[in-house]
Amino acid sequence: MANDNLLDIWGMRKRGKRDSARHSKRIKKAIKENLKDLISDASIISSDGKKKIKVPIRYLDSYRFKHAEDSNRENTGQGDKSHKPGDAIAHDGTGQKGKGPGADDSQGDEIYEEEIELAEIINMMLEDLGLPWLEAKDSTVEVETENIKFTDIAEVGPLSNVDKRKTIMENMKRNAKSGRAVIKNIRPEDLRYKIWDMEKEYHSNAAVYFLMDRSGSMDEDKKYIAKSFFFWLAHFCRTKYNNVELIFIAHDTRAQIVPEKDFFKISNSGGTMCSSAFKLALENIEANHPKELWNNYVFAFSDGDNWPSDNKECTKLVNQLLELCSAVGYGEINTDSFYNYGNSNFRWSTLHEEFEKHVDHPHFLTASISERNDIYSCLKEFLGIEADEAS
Repeated sequence: MANDNLLDIWGMRKRGKRDSARHSKRIKKAIKENLKDLISDASIISSDGKKKIKVPIRYLDSYRFKHAEDSNRENTGQGDKSHKPGDAIAHDGTGQKGKGPGADDSQGDEIYEEEIELAEIINMMLEDLGLPWLEAKDSTVEVETENIKFTDIAEVGPLSNVDKRKTIMENMKRNAKSGRAVIKNIRPEDLRYKIWDMEKEYHSNAAVYFLMDRSGSMDEDKKYIAKSFFFWLAHFCRTKYNNVELIFIAHDTRAQIVPEKDFFKISNSGGTMCSSAFKLALENIEANHPKELWNNYVFAFSDGDNWPSDNKECTKLVNQLLELCSAVGYGEINTDSFYNYGNSNFRWSTLHEEFEKHVDHPHFLTASISERNDIYSCLKEFLGIEADEAS
C-alpha cells in the first residue's frame, strides 16, 4: 500500500499512457507550427485524401541531464567558471550548420516520419475558417437531420441509457454513508439513466465553384499552386458542411465543367480568356443554384495573363456573379523570379487592375500568391473569420 502511495506521489502510475499523450500533443503542436510547409507538400496533395500520410517531424526528445563523459574531470556538474550570467552555454538541440565547405562532423537534426490522418491536419488548419457570409436559406429546401441530444438524468430508464459515471457516483455516495466511499455492490437504486431528445438541424445549401486557368502560361509551379489551393478548399468544404456541391471548371480560351478527378490531373495549353470560366459559372448558377435557395461561392485562380480585350468582359461578369453569390474570390499567381520578393512588391496583372477599377463590392475578395508557402495565407484571406465578422 505504501509503495502504491509513493507511485501516486511520484506520478509513476500509467506513466506510459501519459508519455504517449504528451508525445502526441507535441507532435500536433509541431504540425500546427509548420502548417505552411505541410499545406504545400506534394505528398499530401497527391494523396487520395483518405489514407494516413507520413509527415516528417523533428525528433522530440525529453528534457534530461547530460553528464560529462569523464567522471574524474574536475568541477564535473558545476559548469565552466569562465561563463558569466547571461552567457549562452547550450544550443536548443536543433543541430548546427557547418562553418565552411567540405565535410562536417557536427550532429544533424533527427527527423522521423509520423503517420497522421489527413482529416486531422484539415481540422487543425481550418478550425478558425468558414465560408464567408453563409446565410440560412428557405427551410423547405435545406437538408434536415436529426441528432440525439442528452438533456437530463433520471432514476428509471432502459439499460442502454445507463450513465456509468453518474451511477458510480451514486454508488460511492451510498457506500460513504457506511464509512468508505468505494465502488462496490452496485444496486438498482444506484442506477442513473440518460434522458435524450431528438434535435432537428437544418443545413444551408452551398455551391462552391472552382475556376482554374489551365492555359499555356500556367507553368507547372503555378498550376501546382492553384491545384493545392483547390485541394484544401474541397476537403475543407466537405469536412465542415453537410450539404455542399462542388463544381469544377477548367479553362483556356474555352471553359468546361470537368469531373473532380480530371480537374486535378488536367494539363495546360492554349491561350487565356478568363471570361469563359466566369460566364460558364454564371450560366450554371442561374440554371441550378438560384440565389434564394443556395449560398453560391466562386473562387478563380489565374496568373492574370489574360487576353487584354477580354478584361472588361471579366469585370462585367464578376459584377453579375456578385449579385447571385455570397462571395467571389480571385487569386492571382505570379512566381516569376524577377518579381518574387514577397507580396509587398507583387506585380499585379492588367486583369486585376481592371477589377480594381470596375468591381466595387465588399464580397469581392482578392489574394496574391508568389510562392507555395502563400497558399495558407490565401486560404485565410478567402475563408478567414475576419470576412465572416465583417458581415
